[in-house]
Order: sequence, then C-alpha cells, then structure tokens
Amino acid sequence: MALETLEREVAQLPEPQRRDAEEAITAVGSALMRDRSALKDAARLVHQPAGEEPSTRAGQEARNLRRVFLLWRRAAEESLSAEDLGVSRQQLKHLRDAHKVMAMQLPLRRGFVYPAWQFDPETAEPFAGIPQIIDAAQQAKLTTLGLHQLMVSTAAENGATAADWLATGKHNEVVKLVRAANAHGS
Repeated sequence: MALETLEREVAQLPEPQRRDAEEAITAVGSALMRDRSALKDAARLVHQPAGEEPSTRAGQEARNLRRVFLLWRRAAEESLSAEDLGVSRQQLKHLRDAHKVMAMQLPLRRGFVYPAWQFDPETAEPFAGIPQIIDAAQQAKLTTLGLHQLMVSTAAENGATAADWLATGKHNEVVKLVRAANAHGS
C-alpha cells in the first residue's frame, strides 16, 4: 500500500480511531527509522524469497505484523458488508447481539464485516448452528479472526473446510471442531 493511500484511509477514520492509527503508524515508523537494519529487513519483506528469515528481532516482528495484516486482508476479502447482504446495520446489530451472526471489525476500518461462510448464498440467511458455533468459539477463546481462519482452512483429507461442512448442514461437526480448538491452546 502506498503511503498516500494509507494517509487517505487513516484520514477517513473516526477521530478516536484516527488518533490510535496515527500513533501506531508513527511508533512503527519511528522504531524502523531508529534501527536501520530493521528498516532494511522490513523493506526486504516485500520482495523476500520464501524461506529467508529477517536478521534482527525487529525485522522478525515486522514480518509477523505483515503476516497478521495479510490475514486480516484475506478475511476482509472473504466477508460481506451490510450493503452486500441487503440488510440494515440495525438488523445486523440485532443479529450480532443475539449471536445469530458473527462480525469482524477490521483494523483501521469503520464498521463491521460478516464472513460469507455463515450465510446461505441463495437466501443470504445465516445457516443453522451459527449461535452454537459462536458460543463454542467464545468458550475456546478464539478471536473472530481465529474463528474465521478455522472455518476457511482445510479441515478434512478431502479438502473440505468447516465452512463446507456448515453449508451441507453438518453444524454439529463444526461445533465439535471449534470446541477442539481450545484443547490445542488456540
């Protein structure tokens, strides 16, 4: 993302989030400017061949931060907005509060997005079992991003995902899978 694009996106945030974003970006930028080797490592991350590790701890942290932002970007691409669903924000808030849909609040963005895997593509209605899946995720201490990653990652030898199971009515199996995430320290 170009610096100009980042500046435009940050400028569109509500005031408290804008201040937080500016402080975070300034802190990261200042740390990189103070440690030239970390700055070089961060710059190499953009063009780094697979398997090559950054040489400093700051470079490794920059690499990890980049990975997290890539996960958030993928989650955003795999999600729907209120407009995409043709539902008002108020209706979605009611559904969120009742645990009938899961929402993610993306970093540096306003509003919520809703992972597409929880909706029937024909009707845009939430699949059966979403409240139980959300409850299991909370018990397993999964973040919304963690639950999303679990749902879209291959969960079976045949290449199926938990989202595929949900779409075919196997929400009980999905609940078991989500509960098991806690047993493995996720």
